[in-house]
Amino acid sequence: MRRTILSAILVLWSTIGIAQSTSPEALYDRGVDAITGVGPSQNDSLGIDYFRRSADLGFGPAQVALAYYYETGTVLASNPSQAVDLYRKAAQQGDPLAGWLAGRHYFLGNGVPRDPDAAQKWLKLSADQNNAFGAYYLGRLMADRDFTKAPKLYKIAADQGLPQAQYFYAKTLKDGRGVPQDRFTAYIWYTIAADAGYAAAGADLGELNGGSLTLDQISEAKAKARDLEQVVIRAVAARGCSGWDGEFDEFPAPPPPKLQRFCH
Repeated sequence: MRRTILSAILVLWSTIGIAQSTSPEALYDRGVDAITGVGPSQNDSLGIDYFRRSADLGFGPAQVALAYYYETGTVLASNPSQAVDLYRKAAQQGDPLAGWLAGRHYFLGNGVPRDPDAAQKWLKLSADQNNAFGAYYLGRLMADRDFTKAPKLYKIAADQGLPQAQYFYAKTLKDGRGVPQDRFTAYIWYTIAADAGYAAAGADLGELNGGSLTLDQISEAKAKARDLEQVVIRAVAARGCSGWDGEFDEFPAPPPPKLQRFCH
């Protein structure tokens, strides 16, 4: 009996110790709890305070979360340059989410002067870890810098279910830019992108329907697209990294902090 009571006390002490921990990981977790409403109440300001304390201790996911608020001007005053600085700090630790978010800023010139070299550096860090968004953004960058490398990058993201990448991979196949021209396979990927809701694919399918392929080829391509759709699973969605405004834009926007833990 005494041993049981002692064990219960030790477990309680351990639980209290974890709850009161000021480690960067614990602070970050408390921040996520605060912004998602786990616990007494939902409180963005309290969550940001936890993220800031964790970020000051060098914790990459907290730096990315805090950067989001600076980038979007949500709760905090907009400060894109501060966001980029935080994304870079997290990316320097090898975080693939931070890599594509930092690279995105330099690619688009958001908050910093447009800098293709810096964009390539950070996007490559993300793409080298097979990150779909990093590979897609790097593909868009390389389409203007070394177009022969773009199709492979698009394919990495297309295989993970990004409709933007599926569309641009199909476009390289249709045009024969960086890969041998293959309008049959292009039709397959355009169909997959269109089925995923990427509206731009419709016009390209219409062009291919207009005589580039025979009716038999189109029928076969549609069948292959249906088969491939069973294989092309959104790996990022399977992890929970999906479901935010701007996710399917031509240039995807950053995921909010409540989803970021599934995107690292």
